[in-house]
Amino acid sequence: MMKRPYYTDSYKTEFDAKIVAVTTFSSGSDKELPAVELDASYFYPTSGGQAFDTGSLGEWRVVDVVSEKSGPGSLGRVLHLLDADSSMLPTQACVGQIVRGVVDWPRRYDHMQQHSGQHLLSHAFFHLFGYETVSVHFGAVESTLDLAVDALRDEELRAIERYVTEVVYANLPIQSYFVGEQEIAALPLRRPPKVTGEIRVVEIEGIDYSACGGTHCRSSGELGLVKLLRTEKSRKNKRVAFVCGWRAQADYGVKHQLLLESAKLFSTDISQVPPSIERVLEQNKLLGRRVESLNDELLTVEAQRICETAGSVGEYRVVAQVFDDREIAEVKKLAVLLQEDEDVVVLFAVRQADQLTAIFARGKNVLVKMGSLLHETLRQFGGNGGGRPEFAQGGKVDAVHAHDILENAMGRLHSELTAL
Repeated sequence: MMKRPYYTDSYKTEFDAKIVAVTTFSSGSDKELPAVELDASYFYPTSGGQAFDTGSLGEWRVVDVVSEKSGPGSLGRVLHLLDADSSMLPTQACVGQIVRGVVDWPRRYDHMQQHSGQHLLSHAFFHLFGYETVSVHFGAVESTLDLAVDALRDEELRAIERYVTEVVYANLPIQSYFVGEQEIAALPLRRPPKVTGEIRVVEIEGIDYSACGGTHCRSSGELGLVKLLRTEKSRKNKRVAFVCGWRAQADYGVKHQLLLESAKLFSTDISQVPPSIERVLEQNKLLGRRVESLNDELLTVEAQRICETAGSVGEYRVVAQVFDDREIAEVKKLAVLLQEDEDVVVLFAVRQADQLTAIFARGKNVLVKMGSLLHETLRQFGGNGGGRPEFAQGGKVDAVHAHDILENAMGRLHSELTAL
């Protein structure tokens, strides 16, 4: 079994090791990648929710690290998956050679900060309020932990951040060590271990003891900034998103810059950005209502004009018109206004890009069923639609057929109206 020295030293990023096997492994995308097994490695494989390390082995780029379990409770072998596009890939002839391993330190340290920060946050929620962490997810941008609680109050979140900041400034040592089953009972583990036998414990000195196989910082001070981003519902639990360390620093920098730019747009201080936005939103609502009112007035005038120029079939007034790139909702409003004339029939076609929407309507004195008229008309052109006797809508027809559709509908309408 391969030695895993990252258990005792998460900070070592360069090492020499012997190649003991060369094979292939199917990655998450089902693509077979060349893989190397070493006699010892500081590369961390995906485990316990923490993502794998990347880096290099000699001239080869390590793109993934996986741990193959050989049995219950067994660590199994670790495979270092290599970039398949490398110019030279390892062969069986490489077995027994010594290779230089280099771990991508910024990625490793980021993972260490997020993982140690999660331990501290989970401890804080349990220590202050008795809320147990039921699951954890470490993401590339932010991480989350799910708490066995229905709701979290703002004052609780503020208390968590205050407590965590105190622990960060206290710079408590974070250490890991292995204990046997008899010693485990003497430790105040926050959660019971999921495996038996010898257990690796990560301790934030004197306050938190967790069974964990991940890589961690040496002290709480290395976490720097620990920031809660938001909360959301997750089934019966409450999910908390967070960032730690350099990731939190970057997040703060981006958001602060956005606040400065927003304040500049309003020519105000950043503390006045929220009320400034509220004023703009309220003004937009008022303007929106005013625009809608004016638009309704214009539609009323347009409806009157259309009625005055409409053709007729016997005693009925018929409006047939094609609109280009006009909002469907606006055309429907226009049709409804025209329906106020009890003897009117409305045949509208709206062309938007290469698609067409047909809207047919009638006044209450017209006994033609608009749903049937529209359905039968569109069916001739490969479209479909329907609706109520007085109002119908449909489409799925090429826009080039707009005038042909109205002409077809006019023919059918004429036959029905003259038969009344």
